[in-house]
Amino acid sequence: MNKKLMLLAAAALSALALAVLPTLASAEEYEAHCRWPSGLPKSVCEYSITGGFAELSDTSGLRIHCKTVGGTGQLTSTTSTGTAILQFKECTDFVFGTECNNQGAGTKQINTNTFTSHLVNIDPTPITTPGILLTAVNVTFSCPAIGVKKTVTGNIIGHMINPGAVCNKEVSTFEMNFQKAANGQQTVKQVTTTGTIFDLISNNDAGGSYLTSAQTGLGTIHILNGDSLQITC
Repeated sequence: MNKKLMLLAAAALSALALAVLPTLASAEEYEAHCRWPSGLPKSVCEYSITGGFAELSDTSGLRIHCKTVGGTGQLTSTTSTGTAILQFKECTDFVFGTECNNQGAGTKQINTNTFTSHLVNIDPTPITTPGILLTAVNVTFSCPAIGVKKTVTGNIIGHMINPGAVCNKEVSTFEMNFQKAANGQQTVKQVTTTGTIFDLISNNDAGGSYLTSAQTGLGTIHILNGDSLQITC
């Protein structure tokens, strides 16, 4: 391929990559407003994540169970966006209880890549239902004893518990819940119940079909450094 064709191909691939990223209208997103302990505005809120039992399932019936989940992230003030990374611990397959992990993570631990997060309006009626959309998921893990190796990619939506206690108020903690309607099927798949379907997809690295996947779990977000967060809902 000559240099001109290589440049054209690179441009086409870049355009395709941008095209597949989720885009949201401003009315579908909420803004984070971070504040120092003094109450003055702050550009970024850092947070930690703690949670108990979590499950990854796909439409084949495969289920991976993890006893706890932790993580870190940040929210950018006056925007809807941020980043997050998760660590799932004590992970085993549901049927035989054999270890599942990813390379370098440690015994029975699955670490994720860094996601992009969006504060979103899941359902505007009868009252607003705020949530979080995690995009650019790309996690490879294996359960060697049962010959499973999978890569999970895509996007996932969870909803905020007790939004009335969080929306338009300064808080230091709040809870997010990720639920499934069935194995491999997330309960919430759309922002404002319309438009783009957001899903996780898993492929079997040993061969096989691409399958829709779901992640469940309840996590608490703790704003760090004595800062506070206000979400405009």
